[in-house]
Amino acid sequence: MGSLYIRRGGQHGSYRYDVTGHALEDQLYLFGTVIPAVSAAYGLDRPGVYINKALTWVSIRYQSKPVALFKHEILGLPNGRKTDLSIPLVIRRDARLMRHLARELLATDGVVGFYNASHGPHKYPRIQIKMNASRVIEHLANYLRNELGILFIRRTETMVHNGWGISPQHILQISRSEDIEAWRGEIGFSNPSHISRIMVHDLLGECKPRTSIKHRLSLLCDSSQGTATPNVITCDDLISLIDQMGKSFGFPRVGGKEILQKINETNRRLDSTLGRKLPSLVDS
Repeated sequence: MGSLYIRRGGQHGSYRYDVTGHALEDQLYLFGTVIPAVSAAYGLDRPGVYINKALTWVSIRYQSKPVALFKHEILGLPNGRKTDLSIPLVIRRDARLMRHLARELLATDGVVGFYNASHGPHKYPRIQIKMNASRVIEHLANYLRNELGILFIRRTETMVHNGWGISPQHILQISRSEDIEAWRGEIGFSNPSHISRIMVHDLLGECKPRTSIKHRLSLLCDSSQGTATPNVITCDDLISLIDQMGKSFGFPRVGGKEILQKINETNRRLDSTLGRKLPSLVDS
């Protein structure tokens, strides 16, 4: 859903809309879905990009007063932290918009994984969406239950944040295979990190936890080399795999060649301004 940073004050004010994700795991999602979607919706084609020194997270930044005010005043996205966020009534009343919103909530604030039972293969699917905003979880839960008949469990955990205390985290979890299939058919998946887990599971019958997207992509490019260590990924391999994701899942929205071109352009800008680049998904 992104974050807003609004400081009013005439010519000294600032209006920024950010979408932040993991620099490696969410890279294809940010460049293959978020940037094209914002471009199509608002005509903003050259966002700023910032990556932290540890190369662990990247932020796509849009300096636009009209977009920031639309997100804030029409869609209800709060300025700063999103603890008071709720889903606007106009969206909750539209089943099509709720499907899109649910999909992107999972993409940005969720996890798709597979767990095992009795030390067996990791073949049982699980979806989790974790947010500080309890009303968003409540609205999403009502939609899943009342409109799609999807069963879930909800719980709240306490998160400890280094430097600024604790906060509640509200979790919605879907575990039954038939409910995961209902999500896949009715809502879908848009984050290639999640899609890669599903594709590995479909290929091997399981997807082990704590694997990186680069490991999973390399396995999908050539499963014959085994799963112990990541295999080499070439640009052509990655382009072909991204295009396969698009055909099978509808995401990313643009082709693999275009995504890699955008990433390369961004790396040149980052290198010239910050002296660092995005973590690489390819080996050659």
